[in-house]
Amino acid sequence: MTGRRDKLTAQDRLPRAITPAGALLGESPVWDDRAERLLWVDLWGGTLHATEPDTGDTKTVEVAPPLSAVVPTTRGTSVVTAGLCVLELTEEGPRHLVDIPEDGCLRANDAAVDPAGRLWIGTMCLPGRPGRPGGLWRLEPGDAAPERVLGDVALANGIAWSPAGDRMYFVDSLRQLVTAFPFNAPDGSLGVGERFVEVPREAGLPDGIAVAADGSVWVALAGGGAVHRYGPDGDLEERLEMPVPHPTSCAFGGSQLGDLFVTSGCWPLPADQRPDAAAQGAGALFRAATGVTGLPATRTELG
Repeated sequence: MTGRRDKLTAQDRLPRAITPAGALLGESPVWDDRAERLLWVDLWGGTLHATEPDTGDTKTVEVAPPLSAVVPTTRGTSVVTAGLCVLELTEEGPRHLVDIPEDGCLRANDAAVDPAGRLWIGTMCLPGRPGRPGGLWRLEPGDAAPERVLGDVALANGIAWSPAGDRMYFVDSLRQLVTAFPFNAPDGSLGVGERFVEVPREAGLPDGIAVAADGSVWVALAGGGAVHRYGPDGDLEERLEMPVPHPTSCAFGGSQLGDLFVTSGCWPLPADQRPDAAAQGAGALFRAATGVTGLPATRTELG
């Protein structure tokens, strides 16, 4: 597999909104291959969305803010992180799985599933609370609580794996860093991390990420109005300009996993500025053709 698609025009590559604007903080896009839809959340709106990409039709489930992430499960349900709770959303309603044993001034942020089906969750400080470092947690299927793998994290964000599954990428936004860790899939352990990319502050805050089949790493730059594509060696290969200043995360999806879906938000703008931002598209879900093929999302195993 080359991971590339040919004959894309400049118009194909332009990100276009496929949902209405206005989400306070769109986050955590993930492709549900069984239902052929894009799952994503509005973190401060407390809502889970499922969007059909060709029509933009979106089904919404009210949960509760802060609803920071969603991942699909092997049994066809969804798992979300809400505050410090991990919940499975079923047809009968939410089912509590575990709590993250963090300080109450923290909350869960981004989450992702590793090649073996484990759930990884980053944590960060709540707005207006005393600054405390967050961490990165690993939840094995069936365990009663997650295990802390990394501490002293300023703002945990994107988590993703290389095509071979032997490398984990992790974003610490406030340190402007994407770190690459050697990853051991059988036991979920990490080796010594090395700096993969240090994003210049003037380029924006590195936020959510996605990895393509060719090994390229795509990083949404909140406040920077773009998504950067880095090669497996960390070299900047492409800058995808976004029509909004705060793209937050990205994921590959669509019938051939060749489209990049990018969430965005009106937050952290002051409340009186959000209507104008929404009028310019802030808070919409965007879609752009990329010329590469993404990796399918791994579904988490539940005990």
